[in-house]
Amino acid sequence: ENSPDTLSMRLANDATFVRAAFSNRLSIFIQDSFAVIVALLIGLLLGWRLALVALATLPILTLSAIAQKLWLAGFSKGIQEMHRKASLVLEDAVRNIYTVVAFCAGNKVMELYRMQLQRILRQSFFHGMAIGFAFGFSQFLLFACNALLLWSTALSVNRGYMNLSTAITEYMVFSFATFALVEPFGLAPYILKRRKSLISVFEIIDRVPTIEPDDNSALKPPNVYGSIEFKTIDFCYPTRPEVLVLSNFSLKVSGGQTLAVVGVSGSGKSTIISLIERYYDPVAGQVLLDGRDLKLYNLRWLRSHMGLVQQEPIIFSTTIRENIIYARHNASEAEMKEAARIANAHHFISSLPHGYDTHIGMRGVELTPGQKQRIAIARVVLKNAPIILIDEASSSIESESSRVVQEALDTLIMGNKTTILIAYRAAMMRHVDNIVV
Repeated sequence: ENSPDTLSMRLANDATFVRAAFSNRLSIFIQDSFAVIVALLIGLLLGWRLALVALATLPILTLSAIAQKLWLAGFSKGIQEMHRKASLVLEDAVRNIYTVVAFCAGNKVMELYRMQLQRILRQSFFHGMAIGFAFGFSQFLLFACNALLLWSTALSVNRGYMNLSTAITEYMVFSFATFALVEPFGLAPYILKRRKSLISVFEIIDRVPTIEPDDNSALKPPNVYGSIEFKTIDFCYPTRPEVLVLSNFSLKVSGGQTLAVVGVSGSGKSTIISLIERYYDPVAGQVLLDGRDLKLYNLRWLRSHMGLVQQEPIIFSTTIRENIIYARHNASEAEMKEAARIANAHHFISSLPHGYDTHIGMRGVELTPGQKQRIAIARVVLKNAPIILIDEASSSIESESSRVVQEALDTLIMGNKTTILIAYRAAMMRHVDNIVV
């Protein structure tokens, strides 16, 4: 539900549906509603007997519309979810195309996608049949009510309740009102679909984060010493509340100290960084910065004083320049290039045809893993934060680039900064003060 792909799809597709509903369909609904009200008022002034007959047909038309929506809701349920699953199969295959090709899994992917499409086709067929039946029935009721109105008009003229010209005028007014009333309900499949999209979009907009991102009343100290302490921490991820990742965990890192954390996969090493960055709050215990609970600090202020080198370097689909100054947009050209030199990235960047203005494609597809890692390190160097967090920074880098990246990391952790380093390689622990296993 909260995966990036799902949220992106909901925002892209559902937001488009909502825009179409508000820009077109809502205006039609308002226009027709006012037309019905005006027509009823005119009809009552012309002749109350025929107006009562027309009013008597309104419940029938309304019930018809409600029944149609309920009928369609039962058949349309799940089609949007099926489209989402089919899209995810295709997106995963395109994103991981090298792996798909390497394992000759193209036919398997096509078969999975075909199965998803067959389910959509089957459900859409029944959905279309339901739409046709419901729409036909609603049209039958519409014309049946119109026929009743015509018969009542003729009866009123025959019995002398009104003259022919007035009767024809009133019949035309109520016929217009009837069609104006049913027109929005004739769009029930469209409105129903957009209503679900509207709910989906506003669920995201109205979602209240459990961790307040910008509490102005929270602490924003002028200086950070960098002392970090975990006090009897218990933690489990919200998606797996039954699995306790950290239990009664305690750790203290003095300001300016470099600490290496090692351990087997799944032991909770990366969770330590997630708790320091306050991506999550612990279930029990406290995480302290300079003796104060992290919850007391303004979240934006807190993260502005931390530099993060992630396990998988995050590269944006723009120029190398924009990727580096992402950490500090007001940085000068000289500061940016100095950060790249410290990260051992300046040489390979300068050798590119457009240098720092080179576009590197979606997620840095034009670069090697080692080059992406060095750009990520340059970004952290430019930020110049007093706390450095490094999560297995060289575990996925090709051997020929490992030495260059290692030199960049060694330079990064030097100086009077608090550094927490998570790694498997012994080479990454040469300059640490303490090691926690």
